[in-house]
Amino acid sequence: MPPLLPAPGNCRARRCVRALVLMFALFLMLSPAQAQAPLTVTLTMHEYPPFIGRDLPYGGLLTRIVMESFKAANVQVKLEVVSSNRAITGVMMGMYDGAYGWAHTPERDRKLLYSRSSIYTFRMVFFQRRDMEVNWSTLSDLKPYQIGTTLGDHYSDEFSALHARHMLQVQEAASDLNNMRKLLLGRIDLFPIEEEAGKTLVQTMLTPAEQARLSYQAHPIATVPTFLVLRRDLPHAQELLDRFDQGFRQLSESGQLAHIVNDARRANLGLVQQASQKESVH
Repeated sequence: MPPLLPAPGNCRARRCVRALVLMFALFLMLSPAQAQAPLTVTLTMHEYPPFIGRDLPYGGLLTRIVMESFKAANVQVKLEVVSSNRAITGVMMGMYDGAYGWAHTPERDRKLLYSRSSIYTFRMVFFQRRDMEVNWSTLSDLKPYQIGTTLGDHYSDEFSALHARHMLQVQEAASDLNNMRKLLLGRIDLFPIEEEAGKTLVQTMLTPAEQARLSYQAHPIATVPTFLVLRRDLPHAQELLDRFDQGFRQLSESGQLAHIVNDARRANLGLVQQASQKESVH
């Protein structure tokens, strides 16, 4: 008896099944980012060295963290360079999709959604003149002093509450550099700013003689977690936040986040050294 041969239809069916099994196996092998449909988001970028800055390596530490986190989750990021105040108010007004490196405030919370992951915690301190060092135990002790703030910035919930109740004397300026110059001129007595940002600003934008006249306090005003924020009415806002948190978690668990932070610190040291060398030449 001749051997039995499979019917042509059965062969085609088995080939189709094998192809489907192979496609499913390949799908399972894809990373979560590859399996997700691509999305895009437009974020504001302002100057806040060493954390954010157009001329910094990778755009600064926070910029690199945000870009790498979104890249891991198949999200393309477009950056719009704007002023510091516009970076957050522009998002709240619906001009841009989101921003990064911003803390919770009641006004922002009404209009913005936040990532679950804090991307970095700022350590807020006071800068002062060496010839007028100010001692304090609580922020309310500072009522006799003139304090400079920068438009749009948040220093701590307690600071904001005291300011709102007129229990602090506050002068607002357009930029951190303006406040440092007002401090040098004696127009203000204290200027709050993130510690690393303040040191970088002083070391890169002021002369050695001006630097020698300023110091910062070891006692922090507050430690402030900062986040990725998106406007509430943005389509796919929650999906974008979920993807960001997923990518951020991957960076953290893989050790890449620690590598990024160390890279940024080395780059900032080089930036400060370059500024010092330029100043010594002049």
